[in-house]
Amino acid sequence: MEVLLLESLVKSLNSPIQEELGLLCGIETEIQKLSSLLSTTKAVIEDAENKQFTNKAIQLWLHKLNLIAYEVDDILDDYATEVSREPSNVLDCLPATSNIWFRHRIGARMKKIIGKFDAVADERIKLGLSNHFLVDSTAIREIGSLLNEPDLVLGRDEEKDEIVKTLVNHVRDNQNVSVLPIVGVGGLGKTTLAQLVFNDENLAEPFKPKLWAWVSEKFDVKSIIKALIESAKGTSMGDLPLDTLQRKLQELLRGKRYLIVLDDVWNENPQEWEDLKSVLQCGSKGSSIVTTTHMEKVATIMGTLQTYYLSSLSANECWSLFRQRAFGYQEAEEYPNLVVIGKEIVKKCGGLPLAAKALGGLLRFEREENVWNSVCSELGNLPQDETDILPALRLSYLNLPVELRGCFAYCAVFSKGSEIEKEEVIHLWMANGLISSNGTMEVEDVGDAVLTELHHRSLFQAVKKDESGNVLTFVMPNLVHDLAQSLMEAKDGGTIRTNRHLTLDFPYDQQIVAFPIRRMRGTDRYSSFLSKCGSLRVLIVRTAWWEKRFSKLPPAVNLSGSHIVELPNSICGLWNLQILNLNDCEHLRSLPKGMRFLRNLRHLCLRGCWNLTHIPSGIGELSWLRTLSMVVLGGKKGFQLSELRGLNMLRGELSIRHLERVEDKKDAEEAWLIGKQSLRRLCLYFNWDSERMLQRYNDEEVLEALKPSPILQFLHIEGFNGSSFPSWISTVTTVRVFNSAPEYIVGAQESTATAATDNPKGMLKALVLWNMPNLKGMLGREVQVTPGVFSQLQSLSFVDCPTLTLPLPRMPSLKELDVNMCRNMAWASISNLTSLNSLIIEDIPELSCFLEEMLQNLSLLESLEIRFIWDLRALPRSLASLTALKTLTIKECPKLGSLPKEHHLFDCFNLVSPSMGTTALKSLTQLSIQGSNATALPEELKY
Repeated sequence: MEVLLLESLVKSLNSPIQEELGLLCGIETEIQKLSSLLSTTKAVIEDAENKQFTNKAIQLWLHKLNLIAYEVDDILDDYATEVSREPSNVLDCLPATSNIWFRHRIGARMKKIIGKFDAVADERIKLGLSNHFLVDSTAIREIGSLLNEPDLVLGRDEEKDEIVKTLVNHVRDNQNVSVLPIVGVGGLGKTTLAQLVFNDENLAEPFKPKLWAWVSEKFDVKSIIKALIESAKGTSMGDLPLDTLQRKLQELLRGKRYLIVLDDVWNENPQEWEDLKSVLQCGSKGSSIVTTTHMEKVATIMGTLQTYYLSSLSANECWSLFRQRAFGYQEAEEYPNLVVIGKEIVKKCGGLPLAAKALGGLLRFEREENVWNSVCSELGNLPQDETDILPALRLSYLNLPVELRGCFAYCAVFSKGSEIEKEEVIHLWMANGLISSNGTMEVEDVGDAVLTELHHRSLFQAVKKDESGNVLTFVMPNLVHDLAQSLMEAKDGGTIRTNRHLTLDFPYDQQIVAFPIRRMRGTDRYSSFLSKCGSLRVLIVRTAWWEKRFSKLPPAVNLSGSHIVELPNSICGLWNLQILNLNDCEHLRSLPKGMRFLRNLRHLCLRGCWNLTHIPSGIGELSWLRTLSMVVLGGKKGFQLSELRGLNMLRGELSIRHLERVEDKKDAEEAWLIGKQSLRRLCLYFNWDSERMLQRYNDEEVLEALKPSPILQFLHIEGFNGSSFPSWISTVTTVRVFNSAPEYIVGAQESTATAATDNPKGMLKALVLWNMPNLKGMLGREVQVTPGVFSQLQSLSFVDCPTLTLPLPRMPSLKELDVNMCRNMAWASISNLTSLNSLIIEDIPELSCFLEEMLQNLSLLESLEIRFIWDLRALPRSLASLTALKTLTIKECPKLGSLPKEHHLFDCFNLVSPSMGTTALKSLTQLSIQGSNATALPEELKY
């Protein structure tokens, strides 16, 4: 039972609107009684949660309580739906006949549920449940950014080195494809070890390509092949036939020395392994496969090299990992008593890294000795059952604040090993009543804090982050997912609420699967379906590029294998809908006209809907909106910029398309972007075409009027036809400009003064300028000094800027410079960038040599990459002055004749000898040459 759901029901029943419901239906006594029962029951929930693992009767009691609470919530939902159809007074909200029927129906349902609740509530006394363990629901800590992932590989360096050595020796022996199994029990860190091996720099050159597939319990050859291809290409392959996938994988591997990791294999059927192995036999000699498994039989079936049995961590290694999690950046020696207790806890971890992580994360913010002693004593008393869940993980669950437990268990609905999007899981928690606002934090912020807490406790692991380091996706370790699954089955019989969220997936050439709605066929295909979803909170619609196309989605259409182009207007009757997720529906063209009626809508997710051409007016009336990923301006008809004015609670990302339709700056000012303090990313699109580039529009005035909040982190501008950028650009952390017309970033002295006045230090740290046909330089010719706008700039990229001719100004903080397709670059001015650490120069046509001055004064440069310069014949002698250089990469420079000692060389066909400056580049440590004439190299440098 979810405590927050009970609290929500108590609040609802005690609200003025529910008092009116009681009067309306003649059940005010029943409502008061139900509220009292809910409050009393809530007080014993944590005691029941703690005892359910050893008492099946309590487990059954929790399940029954769940079902009843959901029924109560549904009754209140039905009432709210009826009321929301008309904004008039509650007592007059329905016609007379309907009103009588509504009173009778809602009253009968409420009285029936009271009888059920009475019986279940009485059982708590017989079960001996008490309220002694009640935890305040405000216990969630408000935490800022997530911690960086700590070093979780303590004690595995030796194992990694041994496996890497084995694989390298196999290459030298020139043997056929080998399979090296890694075997160990759950929680030992087999996957982590495989990741260390996979990413080891000593395997970068011997093995190309390197591919990874997570297998798990079901050994499906087609899925594994598809995963391997996607691992290599980084893009989804869709649902292609097996034969097509086999041929595509063999095209990737044929004649190449590859390294493949098959992670978490359980298959005991030799024939299934033979079916996959036959596809992989096309690689060159020396190719290797590493597989991780719990089972020695799997290793026997697959292995050709000696099996590597992963042992437990030593006591010292396990303590180091636990200490790292439990104390963070604090010194453990400050708490000598806790160190003593902690070492006793570590002894009970059995040398398992996952157990040490989980228990360390559990105690990270606890400094009371009695809490540590309690964990130590409880750890040995937890029962093992048929699910074989580690006691340490179960203890981590039991020590979660009670309001977090439901959020954790709910994540069992995601498939094992899948990446979980932060935004989506928070939305689903909201839909199922697992999180709510707490007075000081909005519900979305509460969800973010819950995720942070679960991450700190090592129940979630971060996978992807954005430019600012914010975590976007998570994964649950396999054993942690098993724990969540067992909890879900214990609580709810393995089911979840089916009337709160709906995900419509459109797989290739299949009947629509709508989780958690079962697949329906024949005449049952969603006939009048959406009109019956009054309690729906979340609707997620997913499609993909490979799906078949069709034109419309009416309420009763066969959705099989189709793209969504248009949504039915019946969606606008989902009065309780809070989240409408249409992300990546790239063929969607328009939204229904009645969107303004979705009065409870908080999140309208339109990321990746690039073909959306029409958004109806009226969305500005949705005052609860927190996410509006994209708006498409409609000129005099359709959505207007002024509709954004009242939506000051928008958060996350906002894209505004067709800004060329804005007639003057007053219209742009109406958007009031500066008042949207929670926006972090802003993307502004003007329509780009050659005719428009020949004319002068009011783009400058419009862009200046769209000044955002100074805490904006990311700005994307595309198709901008003005001659200079807005004065506020320095207030944004990262700016990316595509396909735009300005000649300068700062075009006039007065612009410099304005920028410096607005923000003397400047916040701009990263700037990308892509396809800028008129760009001449960073500063206009009349600008005499470097403005504050560049004072904090750390990363700068020029891509396809053919008229870039003016020297680069001094930028004291610049660390990274990337110059791509800029044939007229003032190369000597790079020497002004004395703080530079990384320099990339690529795809420069007709360039045969660099000026000697280019590399002067770059005493801090550590990485130099030169790529795809087809006419380059020599590097400057000043290369030898780069005393800090650690990495030199030269790729696709076929006319290059001589160079100093280098790090990475690819396809430099005319290379004679690394004869110049070999003693000066002392910090270079590795030589690797591929696809070049290396016959003149010293014998000791040949591979």
